[in-house]
Amino acid sequence: MPEPTWRALTPADLPPWHRTVAAADQVDRTEQTPSIEDLTDELSSPQVDPATDSIAAVSADGEVLAAGFATARPLGGPIRRYDLWGTVHPEHRRQGLGSRLLAWQLDRAARRQRDDRTPVEGWAGVGLEDHRDDLRHFLQRAGLVPLRWYTGLRRPLATPIESAPVPDSIRLVPFDQTRSEQARQVHNHSWADHWGFAPRPADHWHAWTTGHRNFRADWSFLAVTDADAVIGYVVNFAWEQEWQHKGFSEGYTELLGVARDWRGAGVASALLAASNESFRASGIEFAALDVDSDNLTGALRLYQSLGYLPKSRTQLMAARLDPAATG
Repeated sequence: MPEPTWRALTPADLPPWHRTVAAADQVDRTEQTPSIEDLTDELSSPQVDPATDSIAAVSADGEVLAAGFATARPLGGPIRRYDLWGTVHPEHRRQGLGSRLLAWQLDRAARRQRDDRTPVEGWAGVGLEDHRDDLRHFLQRAGLVPLRWYTGLRRPLATPIESAPVPDSIRLVPFDQTRSEQARQVHNHSWADHWGFAPRPADHWHAWTTGHRNFRADWSFLAVTDADAVIGYVVNFAWEQEWQHKGFSEGYTELLGVARDWRGAGVASALLAASNESFRASGIEFAALDVDSDNLTGALRLYQSLGYLPKSRTQLMAARLDPAATG
């Protein structure tokens, strides 16, 4: 077969790129199968420049044989994290395409770390589902090491959550877009002690949170004080494009946060209880979320106490980027 052309992804590549992703997901048995709209979101993300942050191996007839991104999360945290995402069409694996793709991604992350002059620890990582031994061995050979574990949890909605009452000074209200900026500020403050976190700029928050096409304001809530200050939020999504593949409907908690001064007051439990009830009222079968297994706030224990059960694990395999290279 002729050598493919390696170049950046463009909107014209979306149909063949989606065909490759769908074929790979069938073989790799991934839970999340991106739609063509999801791939469009990746190309138009405010933190991505496809011309420099993406690459594809394209055949002479325009088929995308392999493609991937190396994207940097927003600046501001004590750790700079670069997400590597990509795939190779199953019919074109073991031909060196994956190795070349990963080498480009690691180099791009290192160059971005250097160009941004980021004087902090940097990691370039790949999310790896627990059953993907083939990919794990491939990444290990390339020098990536296990760094974090993330647990996917799911809860049947037939039984309501029995959560403790919140203080009388707190009330839960439906998510209001006029308060979205307040919720973003709470998010940036409450998540600051999480590993790899960086504050979300307003454009990033809109693109990937409250302005996302899968965001469900009618399933999302804010916790507000008597002084009308937002001190907690829950942002829920409907990834309807995945329901047929999974065989059931699911309300997904994308983000949950409570201001640090209010932790331990039952606010997070109440927000999840309201979310679950809104899912159930819409005829949804399960509630789901993902959590860093080493989360210092004890989030995993909280979710399990509310009836969420582990359903999957994802490992972050990563390569460390030398902060000395930023000088």
